[in-house]
Amino acid sequence: MTKQDLMDIIIKVAPGSPLRDGIDYILDAGIGALIIIGYDDDVEEVKDGGFCINCDYTPEKIFELSKMDGAIIINDDCSKILYANVHIQPDTSFTTTESGTRHRTAERVAKQLKREVVAISERKKNVTLYKGNLKYRLKNFDELNIEVGQVLKTLESYRHVLNRSLDNLTILELDDLVTVLDVANTLQRFEMVRRISEEITRYLLELGARGRLVNMQVSELIWDIDDEEESFLKDYLDTDTKPETVRRYLHTLSDSELLDIENIVVALGYTKSSSVFDNKVAARGYRVLEKISKLTKKDIEKITSTYKDISEIQELTDEDLGAIKISKFKIKALRAGINRLKFTIEMQR
Repeated sequence: MTKQDLMDIIIKVAPGSPLRDGIDYILDAGIGALIIIGYDDDVEEVKDGGFCINCDYTPEKIFELSKMDGAIIINDDCSKILYANVHIQPDTSFTTTESGTRHRTAERVAKQLKREVVAISERKKNVTLYKGNLKYRLKNFDELNIEVGQVLKTLESYRHVLNRSLDNLTILELDDLVTVLDVANTLQRFEMVRRISEEITRYLLELGARGRLVNMQVSELIWDIDDEEESFLKDYLDTDTKPETVRRYLHTLSDSELLDIENIVVALGYTKSSSVFDNKVAARGYRVLEKISKLTKKDIEKITSTYKDISEIQELTDEDLGAIKISKFKIKALRAGINRLKFTIEMQR
């Protein structure tokens, strides 16, 4: 099962969803339940007895039906309660690590049917989600708040480090002093921020409607990261290498492999050796030029396709820029923008 499978089932049981309201009623009453999401011929084969309900789903109805011992079966979109008080007989050849009868059945059913199954523990008062080989215990609101706070602080810290790295890179680009190591360090920080933001996304799904304010904070922290990374990669990759290829490679790295800067150097198309760290490289200028609001994408493409790097571009005369059909107004905006960028970064330092 993939991360997306986990996301899909968490969305169905997130706070604010009808299914979660029913689960909360069951937990508050101190009773247990086994809920199978979806129905087809395979489910029919493991089902025995019970009552055909076939009514619209409401939290109150599933709570009342959970007072009976058997499993409850609802449809895929959780809009109908199909059966209640059902005895489930999964194939015992499917292994389980659970000890309780309800949870053992839930894990086997999830593996056998590849369906989402929710087990609510009467004694421990917790909720466990299953789908295929996936198993995930929902955290209570207090646990989630603590963990979300910790991850959010980590995201804020890493975004600050990334911003400092980008500011430093900008100065080096304008001074024509960028090395492979500078570029690799910045790309590594982009990927770290991305991984932390993906981690917090799962928590936000689990918080559901209660995570609105945290979601706003996360959105503020990462709102421009995709565009910034795209421009950054266009500055340094060969024209034959696509940014998406680099991202896919980075995605295959484990957390420990990501910390090895030589792996990041490989992602950029260099050999896995520290001997290339001090090799000088030049930025084409996409990232810096895109920070100048008066320049359109067409203007930026004309400039970067005519001149080789940003350090050269900042030294161009008005006649040079006029020759590629850049207006006097935009030439003035270009010069003012680069000077303002330098000044702002130096002030922040």
